[in-house]
Amino acid sequence: MKDHIGCTTAMFQGDLAAKLDAMRQAGFGWTEVFSRDIFENLKGPEYALDLIRDSGLGVSCLQMLRDFEGCAREAMPRKLAIAEHVMDQAQWLGTDLLILCASVLPDASGDPEQVANDLSRLADLARSRGLRIAYEPIAWATWFSDYRAAWRLVERINHPHLGLLLDSTHMGCLKLPFDDVRLIAADKVFLVELADLPGSRLDHVDLSRHYRLLPGHGVLALERFVQALDAIGYQGVYSLETFNDHYRQLAPTPLAEAGYRAVRELLRRAREPLPTVDR
Repeated sequence: MKDHIGCTTAMFQGDLAAKLDAMRQAGFGWTEVFSRDIFENLKGPEYALDLIRDSGLGVSCLQMLRDFEGCAREAMPRKLAIAEHVMDQAQWLGTDLLILCASVLPDASGDPEQVANDLSRLADLARSRGLRIAYEPIAWATWFSDYRAAWRLVERINHPHLGLLLDSTHMGCLKLPFDDVRLIAADKVFLVELADLPGSRLDHVDLSRHYRLLPGHGVLALERFVQALDAIGYQGVYSLETFNDHYRQLAPTPLAEAGYRAVRELLRRAREPLPTVDR
């Protein structure tokens, strides 16, 4: 099985050129890009876009839209305008995948009809632009923190341009079982993100944003996650996303090399044959 292994720019300190070069040299074939990589670059957005295009890395996705589904009705025109703008950015980058994090707004509606209609509307807009939306259940979302609930929502909507992003961090924060990934249709898993976690009682936001670990360095049974994805026939990108304040102090090249080794080793462990037992 040939794996597509990626990494997010947000893991590293330094400028965009150094991040992309470190990822490429380490062996990654894909990168996740954030809007700030383009528009906060001191040499301008065209320079940043040229760096990405010349890096040899595929762009697995553009991060991200937030707080869309279930928002107040008077806010929807502004939300759609923002979505159109971010879709422009995705097209400039040459990626067809845009990430939507599940809403964390305290007043977001959890009404199933409203949420489904909002996501269908966004997916229709994405289809008109040749794009896809990966809906990401996050651990502190107001209504859709559990990936199984997010899957039921996506399955119900049944739109070809709407799928899921499955992130081991958010599953691990909530101590959700990895095995239930086997219930999801493979063609609806648009992207997978990998990170390990320490044993901790920190709140989900702090744990996710500051203390993620490289695969194999924490307590999560990530082999089961990979095995469940293999079981459904997932063929997409495995993207390393380990936000960690200590890692961000490291030079990009050794961190990228360590990250790539950790992902390769995880995939090897998950797929190695079980030992035979003499009878």
